[in-house]
Amino acid sequence: MSYKTLYRLYRPNTFAEVFGQHHITKTFQNALKHDKISHAYLFTGPRGTGKTSVAKIIAKAVNCEKAPTDEPCNQCPSCLSINSGFDNDVYEIDAASNNGVDDIREIRDKVKYAPTVGRYKVYIIDEVHMLSTGAFNALLKTLEEPPAHVIFILATTEPHKIPATIISRCQRFDFKSISTKDIIDRIKYIVKEENIQIEEKAIVTIAKNAHGGMRDALSLLDQAISYSDEIVTEENVHEITGTISEEMLVDLAQELLNGNTQKVIEKIDKFIARGKEPLRILEDMIFYFRDVFLLKKMQHSDGELITNNSEETKALAQKFTEENLADIIKILNDTQYEMRKSNLPRVFIELAMFEINYALKKHEPIVQKVAIEEKPTELKVEEVQEVQPTPAVDVEKKYIDVAVIEEILYNASKEKKLALVMAWQSIKATDLNFVNVEQILLDGTVEAVSIDNKIILSYEYDTICASLYDKDIYDKAVQLLEQTFREKYDIIALPKRIWLEKREEFVEQLRNKIRKPKLSPITEPIIIKRQTNKYEFEPEYIKEAINIFGEDIVKIK
Repeated sequence: MSYKTLYRLYRPNTFAEVFGQHHITKTFQNALKHDKISHAYLFTGPRGTGKTSVAKIIAKAVNCEKAPTDEPCNQCPSCLSINSGFDNDVYEIDAASNNGVDDIREIRDKVKYAPTVGRYKVYIIDEVHMLSTGAFNALLKTLEEPPAHVIFILATTEPHKIPATIISRCQRFDFKSISTKDIIDRIKYIVKEENIQIEEKAIVTIAKNAHGGMRDALSLLDQAISYSDEIVTEENVHEITGTISEEMLVDLAQELLNGNTQKVIEKIDKFIARGKEPLRILEDMIFYFRDVFLLKKMQHSDGELITNNSEETKALAQKFTEENLADIIKILNDTQYEMRKSNLPRVFIELAMFEINYALKKHEPIVQKVAIEEKPTELKVEEVQEVQPTPAVDVEKKYIDVAVIEEILYNASKEKKLALVMAWQSIKATDLNFVNVEQILLDGTVEAVSIDNKIILSYEYDTICASLYDKDIYDKAVQLLEQTFREKYDIIALPKRIWLEKREEFVEQLRNKIRKPKLSPITEPIIIKRQTNKYEFEPEYIKEAINIFGEDIVKIK
């Protein structure tokens, strides 16, 4: 098979060719130039951002005939053999398939032997978080004090799964997502080199859909080339990615602005019939209205916040108010959260269109009533306040007792916290009734764990935090934790700002040598809202939704 994919063909061979990671490449160039290379590195970051590529460039640079040098020459026998993938001094190990104790013991036994040709033996362990606990333990001592001729480079997309004992023995470098502009520039260079005919809008669409990964971008480009005929069009890219074009989004937004909810739903149904995923449609709408909002707020921005928007979008931005756009983005974002937990995402996106329709009407000018007096030529205008729908809501205020927080912090266990933090993402609901509880737990951050299994969870959003104080949800959360970790835990949920304040109080008193710190009372209550399924005055979009879908499907939460 002679064809070589673009991401392999255009893999960086020097630090200068690495896009979007200047903070990392500059550090290594300086270290290589002055021959100050460490024995172990940890590369973390999203997929396709250059972790393995940089590791191979380092391997070439330290073994290059021109070393010490800040760039490998890619011409000497050592550089050429590493580029070919058959160098005896560079070992690339996939920890996903070689994750046992025996695999690491084999490495440990071989590191003591000197390199065959070059100055260093370089071990690149990819997806290192997949190693078993026993394998990590076997690696510890070797990683801390390897022979002078050995360099370890560990790469992972999930650093939270790596033991702290391993992380502390490495220099850590965090690779960031590559900017859309850098991806566009790289694609333009490649299509020029390969003489590929492609529309400018198609390049932008590929870059946006890569979500910060250069490898993903080049894989999409390869796929688009295969799918297209003579020229790669924007429509070709939308077809293979399942996304919606800006032209279609402009059409949707205009219909929403006009209040034509039925037409909007018909268009969405056509997208779904053509194979578009409801979640992907919603994601495209969120990003589109985000662009419209930024155009409204920052019309003179020339940065990457706003890129390649059409004239239709710019004109549309003038028709929406800032309140309209903020409401739309919030409704779409909340709907996305609900859709991820549902087996009927299509229903949620359709209901969201009715809710947006109502939100747009809510910000229309106050209704005016004209009263005709005795003289027909004189008109008296009387303002009538618009009636807002009021859902029946049960509100409960929950005050957190700081004594509970004090007790957890007095008896905090670092080992228990570390174990929970490392395993937290493994929480998985097997019962559909627990799916929403799973998401609530995963949204929380484990801040402290006591020896008697009491957990403090912090939350960015008060509404999610408050949901854990609903008895039914709390009981399910405790049950789900017990199923996952085989131990029963008590949960204290706190808004992030309150937790940071109380933690600072506690630490400050410890610094002042107060053995048992006492925290000030929490005066801000947790507001727990429980909505019923009825409105005192039912809004039009609810009535319209019930007429279309029926009361059995439409449930007001």
